[in-house]
Amino acid sequence: MFTKRSNRRIRAALSTLTVALTAALLLTTPATATTTTPPAATAAAATAAPELLLGQSTKGALDDFSTFATGADGGSVYYELRKGDWVGPAHRAFAEQVAAQGGTVQVGISWKDNPPGFNGGDESVKAARSRAVTAEIAAGGHTASLDRLVAFANAYPRATFTLRLDYEVSGFYHCTDASCSSYKGAFNRLAGYLDSRSVPRNLQFVFHPVRGEFESMYPGDAAVDWMGVSVFAHELCLPIHDRGYLYNGTPPQNYDIGTSRCRDAYIGTDAHGNPAAVWRTFDHDANVLKLVKFARDHGKPVVLAEAGMMNFTADNGSTHGLEEQRGDQWVKRLFSLMNYRGPIPNLPGEHDLRGVIRSVVYINLDFRYGWDGIDDGSFDFAPDTTWFVDGRLSRYTAAKASFCRGLADNGFTARCR
Repeated sequence: MFTKRSNRRIRAALSTLTVALTAALLLTTPATATTTTPPAATAAAATAAPELLLGQSTKGALDDFSTFATGADGGSVYYELRKGDWVGPAHRAFAEQVAAQGGTVQVGISWKDNPPGFNGGDESVKAARSRAVTAEIAAGGHTASLDRLVAFANAYPRATFTLRLDYEVSGFYHCTDASCSSYKGAFNRLAGYLDSRSVPRNLQFVFHPVRGEFESMYPGDAAVDWMGVSVFAHELCLPIHDRGYLYNGTPPQNYDIGTSRCRDAYIGTDAHGNPAAVWRTFDHDANVLKLVKFARDHGKPVVLAEAGMMNFTADNGSTHGLEEQRGDQWVKRLFSLMNYRGPIPNLPGEHDLRGVIRSVVYINLDFRYGWDGIDDGSFDFAPDTTWFVDGRLSRYTAAKASFCRGLADNGFTARCR
């Protein structure tokens, strides 16, 4: 069911090569408003098909996908630094299932959500402790909490483990100074510690920032194997339904209600050939496009590390019944992001981002019943709130068909029956 991926040393070599190619292109290409070519995508496309991972907690996401498709490459789970263990037994069980078949296990290693030494308080207190823990990691602390994880990875030499060294990282939770030396140091310290203890060398490291902070927090090319980004609604210029907001949802920045797109300007030219702002609508958030370009320029593949539908419609309200239409729209925009070629807001010219995104992690859970998608009453989301949506592809005729088409058109190993 799962396919084996190349190890970190091969990726590191590819990264070095593609960064060199990028530098060479920059030296030989005139600074005009032309379409730039992604050397990272060219190198990656020559080595492997893009991968599809499922879930973020339990095997339920894979079970649902398996009702209509085969060939998924792995799954996604979480590990907590505070207790030095998996977030829960279901996470470990799913990781075992994927690893035993030689698949890819994406692991979100978290300290911001429950920092070591945090004993209660509001979000600002928790964030302050998370920033302090980040600095402590950079100084060499807390590494022993990862020994159980690296021992697990060593036990499955055929598997690949892509480790997010915390996920959706941001200045608020991880930076102690303007240069964010704390997080950069923490990332590099953890990557070095884990890699030095990896016997099969089957670990790869993912830098997964929030949309707008990828450049200021980047730990450097040496330790980063992947760049990650979360893709839910605003990232695809779609609103989220939540109680209390106009237009049946919280619109993303510069949202154009009439077109269901973002409205932004890029730097084009006027009638005289001078630089000028050109307004147009986009299906993808500007920060996402810029992150993918940044990764391309650094020779790094991108993983859509968390991707899932959010609440599109009012429960029993005026938009109820549009789930099929909006779910299909979401899926089509997800795959169009993999093939984006065009302008980027606030930047000059056109940019070819095709092939930079090499992995998609689709959560595929019923978010009406919490993060695990299990209808047990433990963590249900209330109707008319952000996450109240059934995100299982099997429940959507049009969205499922578009997802299957996207897999085939983009060369994924996974295929629908």
